[in-house]
Amino acid sequence: MVGGTPLNTGFQHLHTGFQYPPTSAKARTWWHWINGNVTKAGITADLEAMKRVGIQEAQIFNVDQGYPEGPASFLSPEWLELFHFAVSEAKRLGLEIGFHNGAGWSSSGGPWITPEFAMQTIVYSEKQCNGGEQILIKLPQPTTKLNYYKDIAILAFPTPQNETRLDNLELKTLSGHSFPNHLLPDEKVIPQTALVRKSEIINLTSNMSSDGNLKWKAPAGKWTILRIGHTPTGTKNRPANGTGQGLECDKLSKAAVDAYWKGGIHPILEKLGPLVGTNLTNCLIDSYEVGCGNWTTGFDKEFAKRCKYDCISYLPTLAGYYVESGEISERFLWDFRKTIGELMADNYFGYFQELCHKYGMKFSVEPYGGPFNCMQSGAVGDIPMSEFWVGGKVFTEMSKLAASVAHLNGTAEVGAEAFTADNNHSKWLNQPATLKPLGDWAWSEGVNRFIFHTYAHQPWNIAPGMTFHMYGTEISRLNTWWEQGKAYMDYLARSQFLLQQGRCAADVLVFTGESSPNDGIYRQDIKALGYDYDEIGINKIASLTVNNTLIQTPTGGQYRILVLPENEKMTPELLLKLKELAKKGATIIGPKPLKSPSLQGFPQCDDKLKKLADELWGTNAANSKNALICNISVKDALKRAKLKPDFSAGLSGSDLLFIHRITDNEDIYFISNQQKQYRKEICTFRVSGKQPPELWNAETGKMETIAEWQCEGGVTTIPLSFTPEESFFIIFKSGNEHFTINNPIAAVKQDLSSIETKALPDLKIIKAEYGTFLPEGMVDVTDILSNNIKGNQLQITADNNIVNDPAPGVQKEMRLEYSVGGKLYKKCVPESQTLTIPSEGESGELKLIKALYGRFAPDFDGNLPAPPIDITQQINKRISSLNLIFPVDDSLIGKSVTGRNKESKKLRLVYSAAGEVFEWEIPEGKTVNLTQHNPEPKLAIENGKLTWITPQTGTIECTMVSGDIKKGCVKSIPQPLKIEGAWDVSFPPNLGAPSQAKFKELYSWSESSDEGIRYFSGTATYRKQIYVPKEYVQPEISLEMDLGRVCVIAEVIVNGKELGILWRTPFHIDLGDAVRAGENDIQIRVTNLWPNRLIGDAHYPEDCEWGDWLPKSWPNWLEKPEKRSSKRITFTTWKHWRADDKLQPSGLMGPILIRPYMHVDLSQ
Repeated sequence: MVGGTPLNTGFQHLHTGFQYPPTSAKARTWWHWINGNVTKAGITADLEAMKRVGIQEAQIFNVDQGYPEGPASFLSPEWLELFHFAVSEAKRLGLEIGFHNGAGWSSSGGPWITPEFAMQTIVYSEKQCNGGEQILIKLPQPTTKLNYYKDIAILAFPTPQNETRLDNLELKTLSGHSFPNHLLPDEKVIPQTALVRKSEIINLTSNMSSDGNLKWKAPAGKWTILRIGHTPTGTKNRPANGTGQGLECDKLSKAAVDAYWKGGIHPILEKLGPLVGTNLTNCLIDSYEVGCGNWTTGFDKEFAKRCKYDCISYLPTLAGYYVESGEISERFLWDFRKTIGELMADNYFGYFQELCHKYGMKFSVEPYGGPFNCMQSGAVGDIPMSEFWVGGKVFTEMSKLAASVAHLNGTAEVGAEAFTADNNHSKWLNQPATLKPLGDWAWSEGVNRFIFHTYAHQPWNIAPGMTFHMYGTEISRLNTWWEQGKAYMDYLARSQFLLQQGRCAADVLVFTGESSPNDGIYRQDIKALGYDYDEIGINKIASLTVNNTLIQTPTGGQYRILVLPENEKMTPELLLKLKELAKKGATIIGPKPLKSPSLQGFPQCDDKLKKLADELWGTNAANSKNALICNISVKDALKRAKLKPDFSAGLSGSDLLFIHRITDNEDIYFISNQQKQYRKEICTFRVSGKQPPELWNAETGKMETIAEWQCEGGVTTIPLSFTPEESFFIIFKSGNEHFTINNPIAAVKQDLSSIETKALPDLKIIKAEYGTFLPEGMVDVTDILSNNIKGNQLQITADNNIVNDPAPGVQKEMRLEYSVGGKLYKKCVPESQTLTIPSEGESGELKLIKALYGRFAPDFDGNLPAPPIDITQQINKRISSLNLIFPVDDSLIGKSVTGRNKESKKLRLVYSAAGEVFEWEIPEGKTVNLTQHNPEPKLAIENGKLTWITPQTGTIECTMVSGDIKKGCVKSIPQPLKIEGAWDVSFPPNLGAPSQAKFKELYSWSESSDEGIRYFSGTATYRKQIYVPKEYVQPEISLEMDLGRVCVIAEVIVNGKELGILWRTPFHIDLGDAVRAGENDIQIRVTNLWPNRLIGDAHYPEDCEWGDWLPKSWPNWLEKPEKRSSKRITFTTWKHWRADDKLQPSGLMGPILIRPYMHVDLSQ
């Protein structure tokens, strides 16, 4: 039933899956086994706890976190037996087990990897000599690690007279830990005297003996001899130790991956036997954090096969020499980096997938953070993954990248390492309500499978127990809210079921470019316009086709526009494909390419490219509108296409998040309010000709037909009301079957009794600023860089040493404007690259005008705004005069403020209310409302009838599309029933609180004079008898209990009937038929968080030997807690809390009301 209305059985799959989500939709978790501290009892308890709350899969990570070592060292017989036991227990419970491919979380290494199979890097030594005679010299062996070195080539060339060398060599050759993304060839002019002529390079490899002696009759002149070879980087997998840590395998070599698999994964598969592929279902490569390798045996042959020319003569560029010209050297290095990326995609990620499939396992991968093409490497994953962190949208770009990979592959699941946290955002502060808005954001980016970071295995039963060092959201059976968290897990499962249906609807396809490394291109400006997009890499471009102007993928994706990168370099091969698409009617936008970035086919490739580009873009900018490909903005292209936004809520609702999925029978929209405020928005959906829309609430599982909506001009418009941080699904169904209501409401007029307006409780304005702000993820570093100008010169590296990382997890850049001798210059410096100004050829006094560092959105105009104006005092004056509702415009300051564009001005407001701090960013044109929310009437379909549900007296008049008018009137309704007086509160044993207490009024436990209550962490039960008058219990009245303020989770039981778990604001629950006239028994179980008990315990002497932050050894009483003599109640493995830390608000604080709603049938 949906709101009392029979469901269309043609859509039963969607309804059933939403009410009873399949295992594929359920949440998963990383399961960290730390320093060998693993027990069978702990394994069973952990997995049974996961089963109870609805976590379907545990992915085992074996990590070193500096804790005292346990008995189960990685891959030891004891460890393998525990691994087998865990998978067997998972089979018993109907769960799945996955595992990270090796010890640590990055990346694939172990002590069985020998130097020959380790990651390799090019090294070289130089020797100068004078020619004109027979020479016999010993060439020094280049820097060698681990006593392993192999020669590649011995090359001699006339020594350049000029010492100009390649800049940022480590980045351009991928020979260090850092790497550049989207790096194109530098075109700066190099002096002829600094060049090495390819025709003059002599290959002397065969002239050198095995002991390094070179015999050569050198021509006259001064010669440089390069001995070029490769040696291991020495990088090891991390964080691991002992039997788990060793050299990282060579990512460019299948032979090295075979050696790694044989030593590190085969023993697990051999131990588990038939459990592999049935219950051990998934193998993972986590985020890549092990730097670069730039050579492997046979690399030169692979290069020649892929790039169609020999690389040996260009190897001096890897030592910093320019060969032939600056442009040619840079083009070679572009090809060199691209070959490395392709080999990693094929021989590491791709081959890993092949091996996983051989054993019936899926391959999960976080394909970013390394010296490769992310889209290409991610494409081999069965479950492409991203990550996101609590405390700010860290790694924001990766979720869209992973989702795009899945969408182009046609796979349903997009995974994410979910809710990772640093020490400022972990420490048992997270709970369902704080996780929800961030998780909802990730869903709107395309993620639909959460894998929690993290569940630290609990070998013992003393809470809160083992932590993952200081990191991660504590997902553990020993967390206070674990059992109550099932309600949140149900929310995740219902939502993820819907988000895994059909295909994602996107209008725009963003090409990430041909360069490697390549981390994708984040285009939130497109999403802000009301359209979604996918990214596509060079590996998928060739598969695109066109049908009726729609750009199509082999897996069913359909796009209106293909967007090219903002650069002027492209290979002719790519441009030929674009020509094919454009000729068939595809809309393609982007700058006209002028050159190829590759050395392949040079210089003829540039002539071919120019001819093709002229054909597609034209030769006259004035006639660009008639060109097959245009260099216009996405906004203008969408306008030309006359394509309405897929979702829009106007200016006031522009911050609502959305994602749209399409099945054969349904359009599924997920909409999220990220604000902590109530709001109403008029939302439009690019859907028409469907059955009446339905609202599906994943928190409650309730599905209801929407009463008020209109369909006109190809869109459906629905007024939607949101509680703070609320989200829901809007479902549009196809079909011509009987509609519940086929005469929707065109207009509504209500005349309601007045309600007193009150300010938010304990409202305090902390800070208010108005004006234009730099975009998120960007900082002004002009002053910092100006202070670094020394002797009329600035040398600076674009990295986080300049300023704290403004955009963690993404590639940043630095943009500068400066003048030299009065002439204006602009420079863009990718992260990790070094800039020196004045540059060569620039002379005169250096003046820095502006410098910005961070992530630059494509729509950023480059203008530095004037500082915002502090209006805290003005807002406080408004509040003191009870002016609680006011517009955001220049009237806030009494004068005009110029922004970069019409929408750029904002009010940033930080305030506290009811003990909680809120941060609110309100665009110009919107309204600030700082009043307490009063429940409002709503229209609903109940038992197939249009019904007005109202907490207030008044009248309503609904004008239907047909012209019919429906009226309703409520002349009287009982007033909300205040639940006041004393409560009996009981606390569980052995947690420090008294077994019973009487609260004369409701207040935070942290304010109690009883130390046991003040420091209590866990679940306490409030009990009370209340009297409900007969007039409240009537057929036409529904009752809602409003608990007021709760910290942090409440369970409501009325007359023995459990009504549900409330885990976020507002803490309202429908009492249904549980209430009776007369006396009623009320129980409210309230759960808080661990910090208060940890703070309380910090007052007592330690009963464990500690280092600075970690235990030095495990106390003897861990396995037998009854032998613990300390007053301490808790035990954990990281000191997040101190005795003088502030206690967290906890418990039931109210005020509590029972609020009646009158239900008025408007169908008559």
